[in-house]
Amino acid sequence: MPVPYLAGALRGWTQVRNVQLITQTVVNHQIQESDPAPITLDMNLQPVPPQQVARRPEDQRQWKWWSVIVREGPLLNIDDVLIVDSIRYRIQKVHNWSESGFQKYEAHEDYGT
Repeated sequence: MPVPYLAGALRGWTQVRNVQLITQTVVNHQIQESDPAPITLDMNLQPVPPQQVARRPEDQRQWKWWSVIVREGPLLNIDDVLIVDSIRYRIQKVHNWSESGFQKYEAHEDYGT
């Protein structure tokens, strides 16, 4: 049975945004972050409901968690950082729903440098 294509249902709910992406690579056994690179995403950013935050490990409950829905744009990876309106969001969970026309990510506000 084919997976339903839902990208059309997201029309009007997402907006095209120019954001910056920071990726990580391992160089000489050290994690290096790239310089911010501009990318364009058709996305929606919304807070994770409090009920879901309450199920997280206790030390992560005070973090500001966000759900990121991307209708069009490159696939992101865990620990990638999106900079949207000067706020850094570190990707913690990836739900690749490309067959349905979108990707869903869970991220938290990242206060790193």
